[in-house]
Amino acid sequence: MNRLKYIPHSLAWKLDTPPAKQSKINLDHYRDLHKGKRCFIVANGPSLKKTDLTKLDTEFTFGMNRIYLSGFEPTYLVVTDIETMLKQFTAEFRERGGPKFYNWRTRNWFKNVPDLTFINLDYNARFSTNLNESGWGGHSVTFLCLQLAYHMGFTEVVLIGKDHSYKGQGVPGQFVAATDKEENHFIKDYIPKGKGWKIPDYKGEELAYELARDAFEKDGRKVYDATIGGMLDIFEKKDYDSFFTKEQLA
Repeated sequence: MNRLKYIPHSLAWKLDTPPAKQSKINLDHYRDLHKGKRCFIVANGPSLKKTDLTKLDTEFTFGMNRIYLSGFEPTYLVVTDIETMLKQFTAEFRERGGPKFYNWRTRNWFKNVPDLTFINLDYNARFSTNLNESGWGGHSVTFLCLQLAYHMGFTEVVLIGKDHSYKGQGVPGQFVAATDKEENHFIKDYIPKGKGWKIPDYKGEELAYELARDAFEKDGRKVYDATIGGMLDIFEKKDYDSFFTKEQLA
């Protein structure tokens, strides 16, 4: 979507149309709801096959896109990409239970869906500390998860499954038809043949993650990267098992 087409969505958000007003009420409820707590942000990379997600049963978690295909159900589900996720799998995302955060621009596709909060994403590159106004997509749904974690008051955030090493060549943002050999996620048919995905913008993502890191640290909070074998080098690395007690590891 170009910026001119975004204008009606921006106005509908600012003018507090009914779905915008309800989403802002929801966001007020979530603000600092988990102040001082820890959460895990679970991305969808192949490293999840080596990560024991059962350790997260008692943790607050953010999952993204089709994470539920792994059998893992996050505390909060977050989906921002319109073309590759919300459009291709609309029926699935309508049926998901639990609290959800979807892109505001798809509000007409998800009318009367319970526990759903829309997030208005604009083009201003920054880490938003007030999602009631708007946020920035940051070239990755992971970035919105970080903004939501900040909004909810989490003090410690642990990122897992963020391999940051897609296989496939092309221009960042280019839509690519999926094949039965797609190996960029924790499961073979994450993007089934006949649908498609986008070439990631690594530099854009890294800029966004730097903004997130700095915002958390400025406020005395911390983001760790516990992805097994992950290639992202923005956040302090820490071993996944180090976040759990001996009893949890047994």
